[in-house]
Amino acid sequence: MTKPKITNPNEFILKRIPEQDDLKTSTEHFLSQSTIGASTTKSLNFNGGISNEHISLEYAKEVLERSFKELQKGDLSILEEMLLSQAFALNMAFNSLSVRATRQQDVSTIQMLMNLCFKAQNQSRATIDSLVRLKQPSNTQFIKQANIAQGHQQVNNLAEKNQTPQNELLMDKYAQLDTRRTATPTGIDSTLEALEAINRR
Repeated sequence: MTKPKITNPNEFILKRIPEQDDLKTSTEHFLSQSTIGASTTKSLNFNGGISNEHISLEYAKEVLERSFKELQKGDLSILEEMLLSQAFALNMAFNSLSVRATRQQDVSTIQMLMNLCFKAQNQSRATIDSLVRLKQPSNTQFIKQANIAQGHQQVNNLAEKNQTPQNELLMDKYAQLDTRRTATPTGIDSTLEALEAINRR
């Protein structure tokens, strides 16, 4: 089936699905991420550097759908291009705001422009950092201690400060044990005699 030629840059082409009503078809179409992305992009470009007459909603939708497929395959080139173009744009904003600030006479206006200038600079740096991490992901891994030995091994990872007093030897701050030998009892009068009669009431 030949695809109809697009003549109006502000219209989408709805592809009807057999045995599906038009309302469901339009709902699925306009809620798809490619449609939302295309319409949002064109709306934000209002009075921008690129005339909206040169941007077709349907073609923008197709561009996004192709990018989605490439991203699903693991191709991150579109994201790299996006981040790099944003870094360039933010750098241009930094330079433009710097020049405009130097041409001002009012102190408050200079301060406002310089604040915007530094924000653009910081965003450009953050974008470049994201691009670097995308191209060169960190291989740093955090692993727990592994004690490996061929034979029997005893591992004592307890720090001295974490040992409980019950497991410590009794030192200066504890009472010393009496280690003297127990004395042998001696008898004074070992002969037992019967008691005398006791007068009771």
